[in-house]
Amino acid sequence: MVKAYLRYEFSGAFGVINSGPAPCYDASGKLLVTAALENLAVWNVKQGSLAATLVPGPSTSGGASTSSSHAAAAEVTCITRAPGNSPLIAAGYADGSVRIWDLSSNDCVVTLKGHKAGVTALRFSPSGAQLASGSKDTDIILWDVVGETGLFRLRGHKDQVTDLAFVSSDGSSSYGWLVSSSKDALVKAWDLDTQHCCQTLTGHKGEVWALDVDPSESRLVTGSTDHELRVYAIDAAAASTSAPSTSTPQPSSGTQGGVSKTGNGLAAQASGRAPL
Repeated sequence: MVKAYLRYEFSGAFGVINSGPAPCYDASGKLLVTAALENLAVWNVKQGSLAATLVPGPSTSGGASTSSSHAAAAEVTCITRAPGNSPLIAAGYADGSVRIWDLSSNDCVVTLKGHKAGVTALRFSPSGAQLASGSKDTDIILWDVVGETGLFRLRGHKDQVTDLAFVSSDGSSSYGWLVSSSKDALVKAWDLDTQHCCQTLTGHKGEVWALDVDPSESRLVTGSTDHELRVYAIDAAAASTSAPSTSTPQPSSGTQGGVSKTGNGLAAQASGRAPL
């Protein structure tokens, strides 16, 4: 029997590389942040090495700890980074807490608590001044990143919130709008100034698990377990009403309809769909 393998000796192990949530890059694109159970692992992509491990401290306040004696923390459930060149990373946890980490110092800036169940969606506003979080408790909370406090809570979904996306203000409002998806098969548009849902889209026949707005904010795309992608046009010139509404867009191969961001509401209509 060939025993050439005896020349190799064990040198170390990475442990958990990624425990489930989608990883994200830092602002430079050189570091990749992954969830490693209750910790965050920061990887140097070029070197293929572990640059740092962000370990939550035992207290509810900010601060990271490397001590093995701290109380067991909940697992990381989602990760997102702040826009632009900001070194901030937000992580949601299974106990409903949200921690904001600074990758320049590897410290926990603040721990935010407001959800009663695991955090399932996180998204920074385009300016990075606000952070929206969604949870299994069906609530959405808008946080003030600078003030390190919660601003208000949005309620309306009947099941777990799965994704969030901001639509920038056109100058007629302070915060703009937030679009949310849920396992209840609904997509909701929220006016963040009035803190109310201004429109509910009921086109999907299954759980809606993902949505996003393109960089020019001209299209909104949603994906569902009904094997469909739905594309919505964001039309800043379209007329809108501030009264809440519910619509069921019909499939179309054209680009008519839109999501209006004038006034106090969002008006949405499907501009097309494609089978997965």
